[in-house]
Amino acid sequence: METFHSNEFMFVKDITLLVSNIDQQIKFYTEVLGLKLIEKIANRYLLGTHTNQLLLTLEHNILATPKEKSTGLYHFALLLPSRAHLGQFIKHLIKLQTPVTGGADHGISEALYLDDPEGNGIEIYADRLKKDWPDFNEVVNKPMDYQDLVNHAITEPFTKIPDGTIMGHIHLHVSRIEKGTQFFKNVLTFQSTMAYGPHAHFVSDGGYHHHVGFNVWNGIDIKNKSELSKGLIAYTIQLPLDKYNSLKENFKLKRVELLKDEHGEYIKDMNDVNVYFTTV
Repeated sequence: METFHSNEFMFVKDITLLVSNIDQQIKFYTEVLGLKLIEKIANRYLLGTHTNQLLLTLEHNILATPKEKSTGLYHFALLLPSRAHLGQFIKHLIKLQTPVTGGADHGISEALYLDDPEGNGIEIYADRLKKDWPDFNEVVNKPMDYQDLVNHAITEPFTKIPDGTIMGHIHLHVSRIEKGTQFFKNVLTFQSTMAYGPHAHFVSDGGYHHHVGFNVWNGIDIKNKSELSKGLIAYTIQLPLDKYNSLKENFKLKRVELLKDEHGEYIKDMNDVNVYFTTV
């Protein structure tokens, strides 16, 4: 697998979701997605690969309220090591009779979409080689060839999320595209790659098709997610130390406050979600 998620790049490493039914959520993420429960710290459940690569934290609050039509998570996307692993995962979902919300061949990647029990969107995908990517302004969605994926799947049954799986990207609902571009391009210095007209925009670091996407498909000028509403409450960006030092200077210029809590240094994004930083 080619990687645009190595130590030289800036990318979203993991996310945190607020959930209300922790038993149901743990069952889904361990049995359907095959994640490992790495550690439990108070009301936080850390999940990831079986090599202990953190991908997802579930923060449990029994008082968490149903998801709203607001800004927040559209989906988070787990990038599998190969197309054969995606075929294996599809066979696994067929065996479990797990419903999906869709699938698409984007040219740059092949992606399967589903929701967790509390309505958080998930993409499971495999990238094509960069040499085979269409120009970003020519990316179109085509039906995914499920049969071919299954025919070329890893033959062994799916028992766990493959080692080497990473957080490929996140895709967010925003109230206005301009707010997303202001934050991700002007504050975090990602670069634009693709756009679906005025309704969705995609940015990355180092030439990847996208490390972050954002859209206004929930509506223009929608409200931010309330504090107790289920869904995305934080994400972590990994980046080189020298890049982070230059970003902190940019924060000062843009008058973005750098905060700190028990989980580390963070800023607030355009949706009032915590964005933490980890350096290499």
